[in-house]
Amino acid sequence: MMKKLFILITVMLFLPFANAAQFKEGVHYDVISEQATSKPQVAEYFSYFCPHCNKFEPIMTDVTKRLADSDIKVEKNHVAFIGREMGIEMQKAFATAELLNVEHQMSSAIFTAIHDQKRRFSSRDDIRTVFTDAGIDGKKFDAAVNSFAVNGKVARMDKNTANKNIRGVPALIVNGKYQINMGSIKARGEQFNIKLTALIKYLAAKTD
Repeated sequence: MMKKLFILITVMLFLPFANAAQFKEGVHYDVISEQATSKPQVAEYFSYFCPHCNKFEPIMTDVTKRLADSDIKVEKNHVAFIGREMGIEMQKAFATAELLNVEHQMSSAIFTAIHDQKRRFSSRDDIRTVFTDAGIDGKKFDAAVNSFAVNGKVARMDKNTANKNIRGVPALIVNGKYQINMGSIKARGEQFNIKLTALIKYLAAKTD
C-alpha cells in the first residue's frame, strides 16, 4: 500500500514536468514577439463569419472555465478582415455585446444565425434583429453600437490584430508572445480541451 502511495505521489510531482516536456517551440507554438505582456493572458482572435471559429467557440468556452482557477486573463478580439463591410459591423456587434454584458449570449445567437440558420447579413439592421430577438432592447443596442466605448473597443481590436499580424482565425496568442499551433494538438473532444488548457498554462508561465 505504501509503495503504491509513493508511486502515486511521485507521478503527481513529475506530471507538470512531463506536460512541459511534450510542448516544443516550432511544433506546438511559435514565438512571434520578443516582449511578453506584464501579466499572463491569452488573446483569442475570431470572426462570427468564420466556420472554424463557430466550431471553436464551445471549445474556448470550456477552456476559459478550466482557466478560471488561474490568473490568466482571457481576451477576445473580433477581426474585421472577413465579411467585407459586414466584417466591421460584426466587430461592432461583438463590442456592443461586451459593453452590454451579453457577449456569451449574443455570440451564441450570432454564430447560430450565420452557420445554422444560414441567415444573410447585409446591414446593421440585420444584426440589430438578432439582438432584439434575443431580448436585448433595440434602443440600448442603438445607443451602444454608436458609442465612444464601442468605437474604442473596435480600435483596440484592430490595433491588436495588426500588431500580431493575424491573417487567419481562430488564433490564440499567449502573453502577447507565443502563438499556439492548434493543429499540433493530437486529441479530440474533452482531451483536446485538456491539452489546449495545459499548453496555455505552460506558455503563460514561461519566462524566456
